[in-house]
Amino acid sequence: MLDTQLYLVNGIVILLATAIPIYLTIKLNNNLRKLTAILSIFIFLHAVYCWLDFFGFDFLSDGVFEPLSAAVLLFFGISYYEIAKQKKVSIKKMVAIWGPVTLLFTFYLDSVTIILLLAALGIFVWLAVRSRDIRSFQFQISVFIIIWVLGGIAGVLQDSGIIVLSPIQGDIALEIHVFSLVFFSIMIWLRFYYSQRSVLWFDVT
Repeated sequence: MLDTQLYLVNGIVILLATAIPIYLTIKLNNNLRKLTAILSIFIFLHAVYCWLDFFGFDFLSDGVFEPLSAAVLLFFGISYYEIAKQKKVSIKKMVAIWGPVTLLFTFYLDSVTIILLLAALGIFVWLAVRSRDIRSFQFQISVFIIIWVLGGIAGVLQDSGIIVLSPIQGDIALEIHVFSLVFFSIMIWLRFYYSQRSVLWFDVT
């Protein structure tokens, strides 16, 4: 599949995931509305990033909107953590755990997006461990972020020449990113489909 086609798939898939958080933002109240609103902003910014890639605006997409969407995802993770009221372990302890990993990737990858994603991943992995449920939103969004990070790492390795692929194989980072967005969109729709009450959608209780 050509890169332009993959960019188009990215844009369409991420838009499919937009409807549910926007609907929930209108329907819910208080803290849950705040969470869905932030998630909607993340999806919107990531959709802009995907469509800018499709139309060839690489500087705006990769240099502005991708790290901006990752920053909003990190903010979403922090807000989720605060609302979940996990008092036994503080944000400082999570930073202490993930700080060395983040610094390692900063040294080797020099990517703002990767740093932001790792910080968000640290929060959601911690919440997923505490929930002890692979069906939880925390666990599922952790999987999404891991796939996204793997795509970013693959892109850096491919650009640096460490990974050399034939033209037939295409852009492996883009292909992984498509997979991550397909997973994310399916996750959003399935959670909405199976939730009997919208208040249970985020598993914050």
